[in-house]
Amino acid sequence: MTLLRRLSLLLLLLTTASSCGKKDTATSGKTHIKLVHFYLDQKDTWQHDVVDPFMAAHPGIEVEVEAIPFGLYTTKILSAAASGSSVGDVVVIDDWFGQELFKRNYTIPLDSLFHRDLKEDDFYSQFFTVWRMGNVANAPLMAMPASGGVTALFYNKDLFDKAGVNYPDSTWTYADFLTAARKLTNNATDPHQKNWGVLLDDGLFTGIDTYIYSNGGKILSDDKTHSAMMEPATIAAVQSYVDLIQKEHVAPAPDPSQLLGQKFMLGHAAMMLHADVAKTELAHATFKWNVAAPPKGSAGLFDRQYGQAFGITKTSEHPDSAWELIKWIVTVPGKKGINELFNSAMPLNRALANSPEFLEGAQKCDRRALLDINNSGHVFTLITPGWQEWRDHGFTPNMQDMLAGRKSVHDGCKAIDEKINEVLSRSRAQ
Repeated sequence: MTLLRRLSLLLLLLTTASSCGKKDTATSGKTHIKLVHFYLDQKDTWQHDVVDPFMAAHPGIEVEVEAIPFGLYTTKILSAAASGSSVGDVVVIDDWFGQELFKRNYTIPLDSLFHRDLKEDDFYSQFFTVWRMGNVANAPLMAMPASGGVTALFYNKDLFDKAGVNYPDSTWTYADFLTAARKLTNNATDPHQKNWGVLLDDGLFTGIDTYIYSNGGKILSDDKTHSAMMEPATIAAVQSYVDLIQKEHVAPAPDPSQLLGQKFMLGHAAMMLHADVAKTELAHATFKWNVAAPPKGSAGLFDRQYGQAFGITKTSEHPDSAWELIKWIVTVPGKKGINELFNSAMPLNRALANSPEFLEGAQKCDRRALLDINNSGHVFTLITPGWQEWRDHGFTPNMQDMLAGRKSVHDGCKAIDEKINEVLSRSRAQ
């Protein structure tokens, strides 16, 4: 067999192997891309209200969808980022693990595509920084922000009415918050009759961060390269938070046997500072409730955000088609299903967030107050490389010890400070 003949056969075999099992223009006449997400409960909504209309409007693009349970999803995508393997073309990303993907360049920068096709003023762009490399303003945008949430002050209207206390509003300060909490806490000794003024976040969600920053403290330095837990203002803010349990007795100590927020959900706490996604847990509440912006502290209103975005993986062979799908997701849905797509989190597209479909979606509450936080408050994020390690193994356990009285505020803040600096230093060295 001649060398030319052998080369021709080899080329034929390689071409056949590369196309085997892959839907693409060579077989279907369409570009095939894969969307991978963890919205398992909303899988049908995503298919019918997003993917099917997209394919109808883009007949040259075929979208395969894979929905994976959240725990398995995070493991799969973090493993893929570490190995450089493919999971799909478009992936949904939670903010807490986004930086782990970005530092491995697992997604491609989207700045040029964004500025070509979209306008920053059409979005709540204060949510964009966490999706930039290193969580640094003006760094490359590594995923397209789609939804976001803020910290809200949830309140039990029935308990407020019973105590004759006015509902929270945008004028509230933390002095008003404390005054109300005192009035809303009863003297019952029977745990089934006991009502607390407030239920405190112990570090698992966003309430404690919102409190600390609004009251003049900081958890991280402004450039997020080291801890700020030993700054005097931070120690003072943490002390006032702990005092709500240890001194004021308007909040219960953390109870490891209960789910976070359980006392509020059962109607035994009048207020809680919590990520606004908690509204989805109140679908079957037996009491009337609503949300308001968190109170203002000595530093004003600071509110810790969270969110989700869509990235294009570096392994995608069709980034232009993948971008078309992402662009569709963040601009077009809302005519139907927008409240369900992101588990009732706020769309970051301003038109979608202000649409009746979202504002009047279940669970019904004052969503306008949540949107107003973006205009009147300082929305911030704390996500860094190594976030989960320093949060889960430093911040939260030490905060729980302080709230329970097992550790002094000084010693707890010192332990958190050391853990944050250790993790951030190691992350920079990698």
